[in-house]
Formats: sequence, C-alpha cells, structure tokens
Amino acid sequence: MAYPVRILQFGDGVFLRAFFDWMVEAMNAQGLFQGSVAIVKPRPGAFSPAYARQGLAWRVSLKGILDGRRVERVDLVSSASRLVNPYEDFVAYLAEARNPELRVIVSNTTESGIVAAPEDRAMDRPALSFPGKLTQLLKARYDAFQGAADSGLLIIPCELIEDNAAKLKALVLGHAASWYADPGFAAWLEKSCTWIDSLVDRIVTGFTAEERAAILKAEGVEDELVAVAEPYHLLALRGPESLDKILPLKAAGLNVVWALDISPWRELKVRLLNGSHTLIALAGLALGKKTVLECVGDPLLMEAVRTYQLLETIPTIGGKASPIGRPEAEAYLSGVLERFSNPDLAHKLEGIASKSVAKYAARIMPTVKAQFAIQGRAPVMASFILAALVDRYTSGAVLQDEAAPVAWFEAHRAEFATPGGVAGPKAGAAMAEALGPAGPWGDGKTGLPGQGNLAAEAVAWLGKIRGLGMGPALTEAIAEAKRRQSGK
Repeated sequence: MAYPVRILQFGDGVFLRAFFDWMVEAMNAQGLFQGSVAIVKPRPGAFSPAYARQGLAWRVSLKGILDGRRVERVDLVSSASRLVNPYEDFVAYLAEARNPELRVIVSNTTESGIVAAPEDRAMDRPALSFPGKLTQLLKARYDAFQGAADSGLLIIPCELIEDNAAKLKALVLGHAASWYADPGFAAWLEKSCTWIDSLVDRIVTGFTAEERAAILKAEGVEDELVAVAEPYHLLALRGPESLDKILPLKAAGLNVVWALDISPWRELKVRLLNGSHTLIALAGLALGKKTVLECVGDPLLMEAVRTYQLLETIPTIGGKASPIGRPEAEAYLSGVLERFSNPDLAHKLEGIASKSVAKYAARIMPTVKAQFAIQGRAPVMASFILAALVDRYTSGAVLQDEAAPVAWFEAHRAEFATPGGVAGPKAGAAMAEALGPAGPWGDGKTGLPGQGNLAAEAVAWLGKIRGLGMGPALTEAIAEAKRRQSGK
C-alpha cells in the first residue's frame, strides 16, 4: 500500500536509514502510522543510484546481544516513497510544504549541520545551510496554508548536539526575522510548530562486502544500501507523551522516551558512548587501528577509555535532581564497552573521526568545563584528546570535515610543529587561537567556553605525542590522570 508522505527527512545517511526509517517501518507494520518518508538531500550532490534501482527499499541487518539474547535478523525497510533534491529542483522541494498530510520533519545533518551560514539569503535556490533551507520550506508552508494553526509541524532534529531543536529553532527564527517582513510567520513558528529536542542512540555501520554477499545469497538481491546495526536502540524526545498520538513510536513498542527533561539520557549517551568513540578513534587511528573492535582488543585503549570516563567524566554526570547517579553511569559505561565488543559491527574509526572538531565540542567539552569548575584546571585525558585531534588535523591525513576547520588547521600546521618532540614557541599561541573566536570552534565572536588552561595542557600533550609516539604518550597521560586523582 502506498502511504502519503507524512515525514520530511533531511539526510539520507546510513544512520537515519537504520534508525528513524526503521522505526517508521515498525509503526507502519502495525498499522499505527500509515505514512511514508520523503528524503531531502541536505547538501549538494546526487542521491545514490541504488535508491532507484532498489525501489527506495533497503535492508537493516541487526546483529548483537540484546537483553542477554543473541539477535541476528534482517529487516526490510520500505518507508521512503520519494527523493527530493533541492539543488536539482528547488520548486519541487518547496512543493513539499504544500502537502496537507505532512506532520513531521526529522533531520540528521551531523553536529556541524545546525549552524548559521552568514552567506545564506532568502532568494537562494536553495539556501546553503540546513537551517536556511528549513526556513525557506516553513515559509512556503506558512504561505500555502495562510498561517493556519493546524498546519504546524513536529520538528525533530537528531543531530548530536545539546538542545538541538532549541538551537535549530533560534536559527530559523533569526532567518525569519531578517528575510521576511512578516511577524505572523515568526508567531506561527513559535506557536504552531512543535520543536522537539532529541537524543538518538544506536550504533550503525555501513555495509560490508560480506554483508552484501550474505544478503545476495539468502535473498537473491544485491542491496547497495544495506546497513548493519546493533539491536539496541533508544530515542529520547523532549515533550509530553501525548505527542505519541501524532507519531506513535512508543505505541509501536519501540524503545522511546517522551520526557520534559531528556538531559540525563543525553549526558549518558553523548559523553560516555560518543565521547569514548572520539577518544578511541583519534588515538586508535594513530596506532594503526581501523575499527572499534580492534580498539576493544587493545588493553591500552580500553584503559584510556576507563580512565577518562571513570576519573573525569562520570564524577561530573548527574546531580541531586537527576535520576542518573554514579551507579547508573558506571552501569551504562559497562554496557557501552559490551556494545563496542560486538563482533558483527565493522565500525570504522575513519567514520567516527569525521567532523571531529564539532564532535569535540559536543562530546568532550562538557567534561572539560565541569572539571575546570571543580578542580580549577583542565582534566588530563580530555586535554590529551584535544592534542590527538590537533595532531591528526595537522599531520596531512585525509580528513572528513567541513572545509573551514580543515583549512584553518592546514594554514596553521607550521605553528603546531614540534621539533625534537617539543612544542615550538608558536604552538601555545596557535592552540589558544584555535580555541578562541577566530579558530575552528569560534563564530567570530566567541570560542569554546569554560576551557581554562586547556590550550596549555593540550600543547604539552601534543609535544608528547609527536616526541614519544601515540602509545607511550597515551600511557603517560593515563598515569598522570591517575596520579592527579590520587592527589600524589
């Protein structure tokens, strides 16, 4: 049965295919939603030809342990009904706004997607940034339905940044104010649209040749879009559970939390799971590792994760009003390490290390700020992670990141040189500039907040990494973090 488009999805990456689209499939299978997804290309480029060849369907291969039981199954996902490329047909893109069946907008444009692009203009076809394109679409919907209150949408960004919907809303409202002389539009955005902060949790990897071969053998189908994922999943949504009537995720039996405060779940996931990923990706790649599973088999990297999380992060998670305390956080960390050990997931470090600049701000900086507030200085392991990032970004490695941070580090590579394993006289100033308003984390006005002596600590560890090598430097960092903890 062909369902009407009720969800407009910005992003066609493997995560959304194996997470949100998989959830839509589950709702439809139970007759609870009866809606399909239109997938929007958020960046220039063509969709994979595999979508057309496969009739907008793909498979999600679930492998791992869930609730103590082995899970190994393949689910067919056919919840998408059309592709929309605003770069090829902007008129067709805006036409999506006139769909009376549309209920939800969902996105995953990575942590760097929810950012302002000063060069965006209302007349662009389309605007460069995701917030700009979204503003154009919402204005078209507001105009098409003459600002009717019931034409508003649920807007659920899945980017891994704190208060993702609130930040996206602020950018859209900013565009609305500067682009359109229509106070009614701003009021409609505020009152008729529901902006839902979210937290997503599922480890998803791309396909492997072995996985494609297995599906071809079992089903006689060559699936170029197959995604491999762990069976565990969690979607936490900031809002009343009554919204499940519009998007019946929980009613479908999915692991979904509707809550007025999702920050406890976010802290656990972003800081313990994603933070651990960032550490092992940056250090692991320098040690010649290629996958998370290889890192799990390295005692040094696992000790680094435990040291960082147990000594620096977990002591700053939760609080008196939080349902999450140290026992819950330690239990979650144990679960994370178990999930990392899943032998069926070829989770590549190169993918995890992509866009590390934005990921450091989202995943590691909360620990830096909290520890600085407590101890009056930046924590050892979090500083080491920054040093590992700078080492990678100034080493000539092929980087997957936005053009601006890559260009910034390339332009300052000589300043981060460490002749003889000692940071040069310009390295300290370069690191301070990197963390400031003009650096890759800055917006021209502010940089990373609450950093304390992070720049000086990171420069020192950068010298160790370059002088001793990643392994010995990491060993020294672990020892120093433990020494500081013991007060010796």
